[in-house]
Amino acid sequence: MALSMSVPNGIASTPPRADQEIILEYNPTTYEVTVTPEVVKRGSTICFKGEYGTKVRVVFISPFGDEILQMADSEIRMLAFGGFYHFKCVFTTSGGEEIAGKTGGIIDVQPHRP
Repeated sequence: MALSMSVPNGIASTPPRADQEIILEYNPTTYEVTVTPEVVKRGSTICFKGEYGTKVRVVFISPFGDEILQMADSEIRMLAFGGFYHFKCVFTTSGGEEIAGKTGGIIDVQPHRP
């Protein structure tokens, strides 16, 4: 069943969906972030979501350690370039507690070259 939303002219439309949902899970015992799937296709649209009802915020990291781009839970973006992308994760539980993943995550956008 597709969700729909009203627009000003009264015509219902379907909200945009990502080609690939990337699910993040944090293990507080091992401090590990699990990324599923780890490999995604260049040119596709993605969004990050947390496992078990948690919300996530992802902050991509440059090779120099600078925080360069932030994505909110379920925000949709297109992957324009291939490569390995490292990111930090902040998980928000259903109770509102924020937990920063200590290891972060990596996605592999393929192909790496045009």
